[in-house]
Amino acid sequence: MEKTRMHVTIIDDNKDLLEVLSSSLGDTFSLDTFSEPEKGLDFIRNNHTDAILLDLHIPGKDGFQVYEEVKKAKSNLPILFLTGDSDLDSRVKGLEIGADDFLIKPVATEELIARVKNRISLSKRNVQNNKVIKFKDLSIDLDGHQVILTGQPVRLTPKEYQLLLVLAQNPNRVIHKDDLIQMLWKDVHVEVNNLDTHFSNLRRKLRPFSGHIKTLKNLGYVLRI
Repeated sequence: MEKTRMHVTIIDDNKDLLEVLSSSLGDTFSLDTFSEPEKGLDFIRNNHTDAILLDLHIPGKDGFQVYEEVKKAKSNLPILFLTGDSDLDSRVKGLEIGADDFLIKPVATEELIARVKNRISLSKRNVQNNKVIKFKDLSIDLDGHQVILTGQPVRLTPKEYQLLLVLAQNPNRVIHKDDLIQMLWKDVHVEVNNLDTHFSNLRRKLRPFSGHIKTLKNLGYVLRI
């Protein structure tokens, strides 16, 4: 199975630059680009992405505002500012609010790719080292293999727990049914309707949180947060 490429979302009002970045980064990353920040934010809230390249000065909503809105939706998502603004105060503010990097245009393609890859790798390691995954009223204790919903433990079968964990570690990313079967059953032949039954039971046990677990017809499952 071909390894899925890292996905990067780019928000910059300079459409010529977006074309240049798409050309230079497209062989390394899967990309979505936006010249309007609201459209970019809407995409980020509803889709999986591994990192964001963000311009600082965008008409209607500056990069710092976009940064804050992204962090409210997905706090662990790496954000790298890519801007023509070399003002020291802007760079200091960007790093002080928690930006993962602050790059001044122009940046060599090789360096940009390396910095983005590095930030994505660091983010994924931090998620893996986290002992508890939390979404609203749901907590998953990775050490204790325990799920807590609104303060009460939820009894899940091992397969139900594994299915929930895969979705929780990839929020807002659609996981194909065939991939789920391969991850959880490997060399054992399992019918798709068997997988659907496990998800049906999982949803029943996780009400009302189960509304966040979505089925995409003919594709797979996703945890929408």
